Amino acid sequence: MEIVLAAGKGTLSLDETGILRLVWAGGSALETADAAESVLAISKISAGRLLPLLIDISDVKLSAGARNHYLDSRFVSSVALVGESNVDRVVAAWMRRGNECPQRYFTSTSEALAWLGELAASDDAAQCVPG
Repeated sequence: MEIVLAAGKGTLSLDETGILRLVWAGGSALETADAAESVLAISKISAGRLLPLLIDISDVKLSAGARNHYLDSRFVSSVALVGESNVDRVVAAWMRRGNECPQRYFTSTSEALAWLGELAASDDAAQCVPG
């Protein structure tokens, strides 16, 4: 099942291993309302469980309001941020700042999924926020 978010800016799905995948379209500019919509959708699809989340942030611009909404919301167990460029790496670092949730930046989706799977298997991930 795939949910379209923010008028097509992104999609959310839950894979067969229990990992949430949030993919934002390249070139998208995310505002607070977009972040709020994604948090609500994640909360609904996870049915109250804290699941691992992969976010593809390749070529995505994030407003301060969107970042703050993610940091203020607690709804996932761990976060893997996937990007392609140095700019994406900077965005990921900015999203992680001040956050104690297990999270890492990757340039490979398969490596990100493997890391999330390892965390979920070890059950070390605490209640956290993406970012």
